Amino acid sequence: MALNGWHTGERSIRQKMKFSEDPSLDGMYTWISEELDPGHAQFHSECHFLAVTTLDSDGRPWSSILTSKGGRPGSSFIRYIGGSRLRVTAQVWDGEPILRTGKDNMLIAGIGIHFPTRRRNKIAGFVSRYERAGDDGRVVTFDMTVNETIGNCPKYINLRHLSPQPQTHPKIASENLHLKNEERLPDELINFVFASDTVFLGTTYVAPDKEAASFPSHLGMNQRGGRKGFIRVSRKDGRTLVLPDFSGNRILTSLGNIEASSLASLTFVDFESGAILYLTGEAKNLVGEDAKRIMPMHNKMALTTLFVTGYTFVLDALPVRQTPGTYAEPSPYSPPLRFLAEEDGGRITTADPGQTVLLSRIDMHSSSIATFWFQSSVPLTVHPGQAAILSFSDLLGQPKYAHMAPSNPKSLNDDRVRTWTVSASSTHNFALTMREIPGGVVTGALFSLAHALSRSRPEILSDASSLEIRLRLIGFSGSFCLPPPVMGSEVRLLWIAGGIGFTPFLSMLRALKADGAYNGCRWDIHMVLSTRDPEVLLPLLMKAVGDIQGDKVKVTLDLFTTAKVIQKELSDVRIHSTRIDKKYLRSIDSARRKVYLCGPKPFEQIVLEGLVDCGIDSDQVITEGFAY
Repeated sequence: MALNGWHTGERSIRQKMKFSEDPSLDGMYTWISEELDPGHAQFHSECHFLAVTTLDSDGRPWSSILTSKGGRPGSSFIRYIGGSRLRVTAQVWDGEPILRTGKDNMLIAGIGIHFPTRRRNKIAGFVSRYERAGDDGRVVTFDMTVNETIGNCPKYINLRHLSPQPQTHPKIASENLHLKNEERLPDELINFVFASDTVFLGTTYVAPDKEAASFPSHLGMNQRGGRKGFIRVSRKDGRTLVLPDFSGNRILTSLGNIEASSLASLTFVDFESGAILYLTGEAKNLVGEDAKRIMPMHNKMALTTLFVTGYTFVLDALPVRQTPGTYAEPSPYSPPLRFLAEEDGGRITTADPGQTVLLSRIDMHSSSIATFWFQSSVPLTVHPGQAAILSFSDLLGQPKYAHMAPSNPKSLNDDRVRTWTVSASSTHNFALTMREIPGGVVTGALFSLAHALSRSRPEILSDASSLEIRLRLIGFSGSFCLPPPVMGSEVRLLWIAGGIGFTPFLSMLRALKADGAYNGCRWDIHMVLSTRDPEVLLPLLMKAVGDIQGDKVKVTLDLFTTAKVIQKELSDVRIHSTRIDKKYLRSIDSARRKVYLCGPKPFEQIVLEGLVDCGIDSDQVITEGFAY
C-alpha cells in the first residue's frame, strides 16, 4: 500500500504541533515502505513476542501480546512465507484480546522489539487467514500480508534481557470490557500502570469515503517507554490515563490515527511477574496550553489522554520474563517524570505570564556549590520547602532538533526549564543553593558565569544586578513543606538529608525565625545529614540553626561523612564516620516525629528501606527526591 501523503488525522496533528511549517518534513511518509524486507521478516522471528493491534466488534482497538508456546522465538513462531507475508503461530491465554477480535480478512498492525539491542520494526496490513486450533482453542495461526513497515524509534526502549518461562498459569484477575460512566479502574491496576516503564500503543484509522482510495483504513502499533510512572492516571475519575509524547522521529502516525479516530489501546507488561494489563478507550491529543493544564511541566511536546472503556488484567500470563540476575537498563533519553496538575508533584503556584526575576547575587561556597539569589519586582509567595521553576530558554535558546544524540541523550527533550528547591526567601527575593552538574547545560552556564566573575570582577558577585540577567519565572511547586503549626503545641520532626538535599531544610529553618506564624509552638528537630562536603554544607546549616536555636526551637544534628571535619563550634553536632545504616536508624527516637527525607534517588531508597525495617510506615515519610 504505497502512501500518498498524510491522512486527515496526521495533517491535523502536524499542524497543531507546527510540523507543517517545516517543508523538510513534508515527505517523511515516504520512510514507510509498502513491502516487508526478508531481513526484517527474519528479525521478527528472533523476537520473543509480537505485540499486535486488532479491533473488537465495536471498532475499539486492543493491543495483544503474542508469543510462541513456551516463549521461545524462532520460525515455529513467526515465519516468512514470501510475498511480504508472515505466518504467526501463537499460544494465547484466557483474556488475550485476539481471542475475541481475531477473524479472517481483519486489519492488523504489530511491532517486534529485540530488547537486548533496542532493534525494532513496525508492521501493518491485513490477515488473509485466521485459525484457532488445539484442544482448548488456545493456538492461534494467521497469515499476515504486510503493506506498511518502518523501523521504529529506539530512543525510549528500556534495555532488557529476556528468557523463556514456559511454566505459566494464566488467570484473569479482573475484567470489565464495558465500563459504566461511574465505574473506576481498581486501585491495583492504577498502581500497575504507575510501576510500568513500557507500554504498547494500539491505534486505528477509519478512512472517510472521499479519502479511502488515497489513504485506506489501517491500524497502528507502537511502543512507548520512559521512567517508571511516566504514564499518569487521574485519581479524580480513576480511569483517565495521560501519556506524554517525547521527541521522536516526527512522523506522528500514532498521534495522527488518534487525531482521526479518538480511540486507542494501551497494554502494560510486567516482565518479572508476567502479568499483563489490557486497556482500550477514548483517546484525545492535547498540545500547547491545553496540554499544560493537564500536565503543567510537560512543555516540549503533545500528550494523549485515554478514558478507559474496557480492561482485562491477567496474572502469570507472559511466558517470557526478565532473565534472572539481570535488570532493566533505563533508556538514557527518557526525561524526568512529569505529574498531573491534580497531583502534588504537578501543583504549581503559577506566576503571571511573562514575569521575570533578576539575578541579584552569587555566593560561592566551593568550586561546585553556590547560592544564586534572584529578585522579583512583584511580591512572591513561597512556602518553606517549595521549589522554584525557572525557564532559561531566553538566555540559552532552545536546542535544535536531533533524532539521536549519543553524546548527550537528555538534550533531545530539554525544554530549558529547571526546578530547584528554594533555600531562602522573602517578599521580593529567593535563593537557590545548587551543585554544578557535570555536563549540565544550565548549571554549567551559571557556574561558568560565577567562575568568570570570581576571576575578573569579584565585586559583581555581591551585586550582580548590573548584569541584567533575567529569567522567566514559571512559578513555585511542591508539598515538601513545614507542617502547619498548632498554637501552644510541640512539633517533633525527623529530617534526613543527603548532600544538596539539605536545601529545603535551610528554607524551613529560616522560616522558623522570620515567619511569626511558626513562633506560637515549640519545635523539636532531629536532623540527619549525610555529605561528602561537610566543610561546605555544615557552615550553611549551622548558621541557619544558630539563628533560631532557643527556648522555642531545639535542633539536634547527626553528621555522617567520611571526609575530615575540622572541629569548630560543633558542640551540638554528633559526627559519624560511617554511612547511615539500619542500626543507626533503629537508635533514633522517632516516636511521634514527622519524618522528612530529601536527597538523590539512590540515597532516598536506601534510607526509606531502612526506615521501613525499623517499623516506620513508608506512606508516613514525606519525600522530595529531586527527580526534576
